[in-house]
Amino acid sequence: MKLRKHLVALVVVVASAMVLLGGCTVVDNIGAEGTAITTSTATLLLPTSQSTSILPGQETAEGLGQSPAEAVAALVSPSVVNVRVSGITSTPFWGDEPYEGVGSGVIFTDDGYIITNDHVVSNNGRPSDSIEVTFATGEVVPATIVGRDSYTDIAVIKVNKTGLPVATFGATADIRIGEYAIAIGSPMDYRNSVTLGIVSGLGRTIEGSGEVSLVDLVQIDAAISPGNSGGAVLNASGRVIGIAVAYLPPQQTGAENIGFAIPADTAASVAQELIDTGSARHPYVGIYYLSVTSSLQRQYGLSRSDGVLVTRVGSGTPAYKAGFQLGDIIVNMDGNVVSTEGDVVMALRPRKAGDTIDVTVDRDGQELTLQVTLVERPATVD
Repeated sequence: MKLRKHLVALVVVVASAMVLLGGCTVVDNIGAEGTAITTSTATLLLPTSQSTSILPGQETAEGLGQSPAEAVAALVSPSVVNVRVSGITSTPFWGDEPYEGVGSGVIFTDDGYIITNDHVVSNNGRPSDSIEVTFATGEVVPATIVGRDSYTDIAVIKVNKTGLPVATFGATADIRIGEYAIAIGSPMDYRNSVTLGIVSGLGRTIEGSGEVSLVDLVQIDAAISPGNSGGAVLNASGRVIGIAVAYLPPQQTGAENIGFAIPADTAASVAQELIDTGSARHPYVGIYYLSVTSSLQRQYGLSRSDGVLVTRVGSGTPAYKAGFQLGDIIVNMDGNVVSTEGDVVMALRPRKAGDTIDVTVDRDGQELTLQVTLVERPATVD
């Protein structure tokens, strides 16, 4: 088959293109699985270095008679906090070194639970030793880590306060390309800074620093910078549509205002799991994949222009045992139509280890259904 003979070459060509864009890192399995090829490389919005649902009756910014950014800033800024951290990190040449940093967070519950990024409150996998939260009022209080999930880059921290102004989380399914995107955070430690843009794309896949990859992201052109990490990305109604996580650095890529946010649904569901159990668990199939496009179909003679192409099947994984093959195109998973990588993530999100799901694949133009029994994602994957 033409595809199977040239698939390795495809990886090399795309990887080379990413180097031209400013370098590429080792790909980590992502979403519920992984992507052998990512659409772009990106820089996580690292803390600025210095050494769930919609709540009934909550006010929205609609109808306040102001510009979207002005109205949203007035309404939501009290729900966005500055997160200052310090700790010890390991360096390859100098051993353990102290560090300090600044990021952002979004108030999730009125009794003190705050969503931020895992990379804000950790460094090289080690949790920060000290965390301080500064509210929009200027009040500074200590915080502790409730739970961290490096897989989705979501963390929850807790402050000993009640009656806090909670942010309203919208539904990812309601996000529309072209709608307003307002970012509030602490870029370069400028607390409660507000920038305005639009939603530029959905279901994006990026590969970031530290061998961290993320899928199903919201792409925005509202300007975000280091320190925005963990901050809110909102629509014109003042509902959180994402948690700021990464951007393409202009000095490396030539790109301007290409930022990414973790979808609100992912952030809220992972945060709630961290609050409930202290950890987040993810189902695992054991494949690498990428979205099929019409150009990919033409170039490699694929049988269709949509779906998700399996580019690698891990030995001994559930996918291997179920009979997945290199070159299979996933078109349906657990009753959900699969058109992009993000659809795989969404289909697996409500599932857990031990569940058996049906996956329909297109193999050389013929559809067949494979049964996969999910396992818990291992700490390390090939």
